[in-house]
Amino acid sequence: MIYSFSRLSLYETCPLRFRLKYIEGREEPVTKALALGKAVHKGIERVISGDRHEEAVLKGWAEADFHPEVSFDEISELVEKAPICPHMGETEVYFRLPLSDSPTAPEIQGYIDLVSGNVLVDWKSNRRPYGVLDNHQVGLYAWAVSRLRGVDQVEGSLYFLRYQKESKHVFDSHDMERSRQWAIVLAEKIDEKRLILDLAPEKADDLFPATPSGACRHCPFAAECFKKFGSAYLPSS
Repeated sequence: MIYSFSRLSLYETCPLRFRLKYIEGREEPVTKALALGKAVHKGIERVISGDRHEEAVLKGWAEADFHPEVSFDEISELVEKAPICPHMGETEVYFRLPLSDSPTAPEIQGYIDLVSGNVLVDWKSNRRPYGVLDNHQVGLYAWAVSRLRGVDQVEGSLYFLRYQKESKHVFDSHDMERSRQWAIVLAEKIDEKRLILDLAPEKADDLFPATPSGACRHCPFAAECFKKFGSAYLPSS
């Protein structure tokens, strides 16, 4: 399995949901939030690539398969709030890197929304802003940019489009190493559990337990958890 920040973060939030989605391959519905994020990211990418605003928004809407809960106007409003201009940097920069020099090291991959020199930006369409150091996403992306570009420091930021609010930090080698360590510890733990799962599938619920939290409100498997484990596995309101 090739890991990503979102995969590792999902495991950390709920190992059961991780197992259902990434090991058992269960489909999750495309929510409005996911569709809107996809559309806005494509719209911003196209504006930076030189498309006119309306054309870029339309391509973004198409990218989200014209999701019935997402409108052209909502995409347009969020794209318009991005502090961007044509050809300001590279968009959707893909990386796939081993997390250590070991030949058996797990790999991590990701797409970075915008990279310009040693500066990276990740666009957010979330309704609730948070700090760039509140999780390891940008730290991992900064580590990837440092490996790809051979630089010691990377400025990374989250830009919350709804509020035109930015949270940024200059990541040095210590910051990036903390994020890499977070990722490799989790990835190796998951790899170990997957090996045990292959040998003892009856231990699936012990290896990847349900972990009730506020995230259950947005989990498509929440009802399944309730039926299987009972009300103790529902988050408190």
